Amino acid sequence: MLRRFVLRVTNHDYEWHPKYFAVVVGIFCALYMINNAIVSKITVIAGIPFTVALIIFPLCAIITDLLTEVYGFNRTRQAIWTVLAATVLFALFTQAAILLPPADFWPYQAAFEAVFASSWRIAMAGIAAWVVGEFVNSYILSKLKIFQQARHMAARFIGSTVIGQFFDSAIFFTIAFAGTVPWDQLLIMTATAWAVKIAYEIAALPLSIPVANWLKRLEGVEHFDRQKISVV
Repeated sequence: MLRRFVLRVTNHDYEWHPKYFAVVVGIFCALYMINNAIVSKITVIAGIPFTVALIIFPLCAIITDLLTEVYGFNRTRQAIWTVLAATVLFALFTQAAILLPPADFWPYQAAFEAVFASSWRIAMAGIAAWVVGEFVNSYILSKLKIFQQARHMAARFIGSTVIGQFFDSAIFFTIAFAGTVPWDQLLIMTATAWAVKIAYEIAALPLSIPVANWLKRLEGVEHFDRQKISVV
């Protein structure tokens, strides 16, 4: 016999206190830090160049959808700002590590610099891309949930990703790689990243939708953003 879950509907953040929000944000931050560590490597598959971070970055976008769907825009905003702060710290400490003199017996300083020297530029690209892309994604999903009355989750996951990740990809690749990669290749990388993120979102729906519903059941809440929302 299947158990029927009845979720309490909330319209304002103060009406409930999440139990697992910190856990999801922790996973969110960890994935994005891994993304920052590997994003500078470029690979080519089937003649198409792209950053290897594409194997993990779409997961970050999917978690943004889950956060907005379950916890609302304002709490998702906190998660996004937390990731951005972690990105700045990552760049700061990798630069500090570069500046520290290597031990005489450690021959990898040049390789270390080659991998992490672009951390500041990548951090700036990530910040700009997230401020625009992730907030656009979260805002659209939040409003669509109200408009759809929590139905058609797949449609709002895909729709918000299409728009949000367009801005994210265009801003990130322009800032991160303009001047270091030929423009025609940069356009290919940007379009490929955008397409892969959308395809990733669609392919992940059989997992992301059940996870979103499971997380709602754990929290016991169906939350709508019928409140003032802002990015600060």
